[in-house]
Amino acid sequence: MNNDELQSLPINDAVSKELINTSLDLTVDYGEMALDSFLNHDPISEIPIVKSIVALGKFGISIKELHFTKKVLCFLKEFHSRSSTDNIVEFKNKLNTDQRFKDKVTEQIILIIDRLRTEQRAVLLAKLLMGHIQEKYNWETFCYFSECLDSMQFIDIAVLDYLFVNKHAGIGNIDVTTDDKYMILASVERLKSYGFVGVQDLTFIGSSDEFKKEAYLSSLGKVIHNSINA
Repeated sequence: MNNDELQSLPINDAVSKELINTSLDLTVDYGEMALDSFLNHDPISEIPIVKSIVALGKFGISIKELHFTKKVLCFLKEFHSRSSTDNIVEFKNKLNTDQRFKDKVTEQIILIIDRLRTEQRAVLLAKLLMGHIQEKYNWETFCYFSECLDSMQFIDIAVLDYLFVNKHAGIGNIDVTTDDKYMILASVERLKSYGFVGVQDLTFIGSSDEFKKEAYLSSLGKVIHNSINA
C-alpha cells in the first residue's frame, strides 16, 4: 500500500496501522511543537496518520484538528516507546486479524483523544492502554479510566502520588504542587467521586472540618496510579 492509498484510509484503519507498526520518528517531541508550524514540518506532514486526519477536512485543517493531530502523535509515541511490554505482540496480532476488536479499540482511542484537552493526557492514555494490554485490568476498566482521565486535573495526579507514598493523610496536610487548600480539597473530592480515594474522619465522633478528615488511596486508586506511573 503506497502513501496515496494510506492518505485515503478511514481514520480507524489509519490508527490501527500506526498501533501495529508506526511510521513515527520516536525521537521527536511532538508535544513541544507549535500548532501554527505543525504541518509546515515536512516529516510530520508526510506521516500517513497525519495525512488521514488532514483528509477529514474538506476546506483545510482547523485548529481543533491540528490539536487532535498533536495528541494522536503524542499518544502513539508513548505507546511505541513501550514496545517490550508484555502481551504487546498478541495485542497487535489481534488488532491486525480481528475486525471487531480493531474497531472497538480504535474507536475508543479516537473518541477519547478527541475529547482530551492536552497532549500530556494523551500520553497518560497510552500508559492506561498498556496497563490493559499487560492484563492489569479488563477492557471495561480501561474505558472507565480513560473517561475519568478526560476530567481529571493535574493536581489530581499529584494527590494520587502523595497518597501512594504517605498511605493515609489529613486533607489539610497534603503537600503537593499548590498551597491552595481549597484546590487540594476539590481534588480529593473529585478523586473520591471516581472511586480512587476514600475519606474518613480522624475522630470517633466525626468532624465537621473537612480539612481534618483523612484521605487514602482505594484499591482502584492504586491501580490507576501504578499504570500512569509505569
